[in-house]
Order: sequence, then structure tokens, then C-alpha cells
Amino acid sequence: MMDRVARAEHLLLPFNRPEYFSVPEALLSALAWDAYAIASDTEERKPVGLMYKADPKETQYLSLRPTKPEGASAEALGHGLKKLALNTAASDSLLGEAVASSVMGIRIEKTGNQPSSPMTPALALMQDPRGVLVKKGPPDFASIIESLFTVGHTSGGPAASATQLWLRAADQRLELDPLLKAIDTSMMSTVFGDRCSRRGSFPISGDSVDWCGLYPDTPYEWFAKSWAALTSEEWVEALPARVWVDWATTVLRLAMGLGFLWEYAWYEAVGTAIIQDSVPDSFEELRTMVRSPLPWQSSRSSVSVRDVGSTIKWRISRGERIRRSLKERLSELGGQQDAIEFLRDAAGSDFRRSLAAEVADKKEAGKLVWETVKYGLQVRESSGPFTDYYGILKTRGRRYLVIDPGTEWIAVVASLTCGTPGSQCNVGDVLRDLTILGMRPELGDLVSLLERAGMARGSADADHAVIVESAF
Repeated sequence: MMDRVARAEHLLLPFNRPEYFSVPEALLSALAWDAYAIASDTEERKPVGLMYKADPKETQYLSLRPTKPEGASAEALGHGLKKLALNTAASDSLLGEAVASSVMGIRIEKTGNQPSSPMTPALALMQDPRGVLVKKGPPDFASIIESLFTVGHTSGGPAASATQLWLRAADQRLELDPLLKAIDTSMMSTVFGDRCSRRGSFPISGDSVDWCGLYPDTPYEWFAKSWAALTSEEWVEALPARVWVDWATTVLRLAMGLGFLWEYAWYEAVGTAIIQDSVPDSFEELRTMVRSPLPWQSSRSSVSVRDVGSTIKWRISRGERIRRSLKERLSELGGQQDAIEFLRDAAGSDFRRSLAAEVADKKEAGKLVWETVKYGLQVRESSGPFTDYYGILKTRGRRYLVIDPGTEWIAVVASLTCGTPGSQCNVGDVLRDLTILGMRPELGDLVSLLERAGMARGSADADHAVIVESAF
């Protein structure tokens, strides 16, 4: 049961529109840039974008600068590490170059640019949204993440922001790993000098609190629960640094990709209720009308049946047209009316016909959201040293996009369903979390995936009662 009545304004979720992020590390880096302030170089004449490994580039509106220490900077990094009691016979330059190369993240396929792996605050700051997108005005990814996180909580909102939880986990990592702490300190000093400082507060998304409690059993609730679990002391201590980063970026990718996909499936449900004059009696009933945002077909089906590319694309396109129409009507009438009454009034007016015409339009809309969802969930590189093991969508030929997660991906989701390291749950619990995320695989496919990951215990005949053990 909800604690309060949903108003018309709550029909539109409070998220800013996203854009395609070319590397998953960009999401953790966005949180880092929200947590730290870097004094600007007064000599810069235009905005600067940072990328760990990249060729310097000048566009009309932006200067792209690499942050990976090389040459004299690598020597300074090595010298700083030795001053922090890192004992080695290697020269300062060789040590600095070796450490700088050891923290590389996933390569950006089209450009060859590479971020650092954001295992510490300093490493997360080695790239920023401008540098990742090579764009003067990128989306505020941190603000979007905070909003998604906030909406997943019950009334009143979270006690701490997603950024604050990440910082707490990062600080714990530095206490657990003296080598990473030395790298963090030296990298921060080498790249930013004394220009970097941590902000004094890390507020929650206050503008989104009014939506708390209205959207349970959605990807937002899963994100809120999973992020709180993953940033806990138990999981930080249990996971190696790089694995923790991989898991964290997987959670953020799912929150972004499936969070926006669910939002557009919601708008489809709202639009259908208006057009078909089938508005239910309550907001809760309306929410149950949302179709599975990402239909996970049987692995035995043909590739054409399993294809989700066209489904996602047109769902977002229709949803965007409905979103715009609702936004216009809300701006005309205000959003304080009861949500169900607002929808019934809309279904009984000329708005119903105009919305039906808008939905019937085959013109594409929501391209940036479609790219965010597709590339956020899709495997970036499927082979080689930069293989992405944590995507869930894979291309099949030029036409098809199918759900085909690897064992590493299910290890993240199922382990977080277990709750704490070394604990257990059952297949039914995992299936419930996947359903909340917007996917519902066949039981046999899920059990098979868990068995390949070495996480399922017991007979497959036990159905939902098959025991699932945490991967760590």
C-alpha cells in the first residue's frame, strides 16, 4: 500500500534526459566529480574535458586532455610512490609508467581512448563526462543517478546519497589496501597538484523525494537496495578492488538502462489507459499494467523471436511521444490533481484523440534515450583484452539484439539478491529481482545460467527452491 495519494505530476518521473555513455567507468567517475571540486586552470580559454588515455584534441568548444602520467609526470608519480614507502629497485620513471598502465579500464571501441579503472577517488577523477563524450555540455550523469536512487526509496527518501555511499566504500577500500592508498595519493598530487578538494556535503536528490514510495517493485527499488548492499563494509571487504568496480559499474548500468526503459514502458501503459479509456481505480493498479520492459524469450527460440532491438526502440519512441504530450497537458492544467482523476479527465476529452494520433505517428523520437538503453546494456567488446563480461545484450548479425548475459553478470545480480557475502537465497528470490528489473526469463534458462556460474545447488527439479550461493 502507498502512504499517500499520487498527484498528476507524479505520472512523469523526475529524471533528466540521459545520453549514451561510451564507457561504464563514466558513471562512477560522474559520482566522483560530484564529490570533489577541482580548481580550474585560469589559463584555459575554453572548457576542458579529461580522459585517462587519449590523444590531445581541440574542437571549437572543447579541449580534450589526457591525464595518464607519461614522461616527467610518470617520473613524478613514481617518485611520489617511493616517498610513500613503496620499496622497489625500479627507477622513478619505470615505476610510474608501470603503475599508470596497471590501472587502465575498458577501451572505447571507436576512438581507442581509455579511462582509468575507478578503484579510488583519484582514479575516478582521471576522466570526466566532458572527456568521455568529448562534448562541452554533457548530461549531468551524477544528478540522474541520484534521482534514480532516490525514487527507489520509500516515503521520506534515502538517509544518504548514492555519492556518499560510494565515497564511504572508496574510503574503506583505501584503508584495506595500502598500495591503492599510495597510488591514490600520488596520482591525485601528480595530476591535480593542490587544486583538488573534497566537497563538504553530498546531498540526496531533493527534487525527487516527492516520488518516493510511489514506484515500488521497479528497477529504482532494485537499484536503491543493491547500491546500499554493494557499498556496505561487508561487500567492500569481500571483493577485490577491480571486481568491486566491475560490480558497481554493472549496477549503475542496469539502473540507467533498465530504469529508463521501465520509465518508457510506464508511459506506454499510461497512454494506453487514456486511449482505450481503461483507466483503473488506483495508481497501484495502473503500475501493474506495465508490460515487461525487456522481454526475455526462451533460449530455445529462434534469434528473430529473441530479438529485443526493435521492441526497445519503438517502445521508447512511443513512450517519448506520450511523455511530451502529458508534459504539455500538465503544464496547461497543473499537476496537483489526483493522478487517476487527471487520467480519466484526459480519456474523456479531445486529448484522447490527439494522443492516439501522436502514438500512431511512426516518426522516431527519444533517440538519445534509446542509445542510452541499448549501449548501456549491450556488451561493448566480446573478445580480446578489453572484453566486457557484464553486458546483457549481444548483437546477432546486423539485425538482431538478443538477451544473452554471461556468468559474470548473473553472479552480480544473484549475489546481491543473496544480500551479504557467503550467504544464500533461492532461485525464486533471484527471479523476483529480475522481474523487478523488468525481465522474466524461463526458470530453466535461469537455473542453467546459475549452474554455469557455479552458484546453483540442488536438483533442478526443485524449481524455485533451488539454492543459490553468493559468488563471494
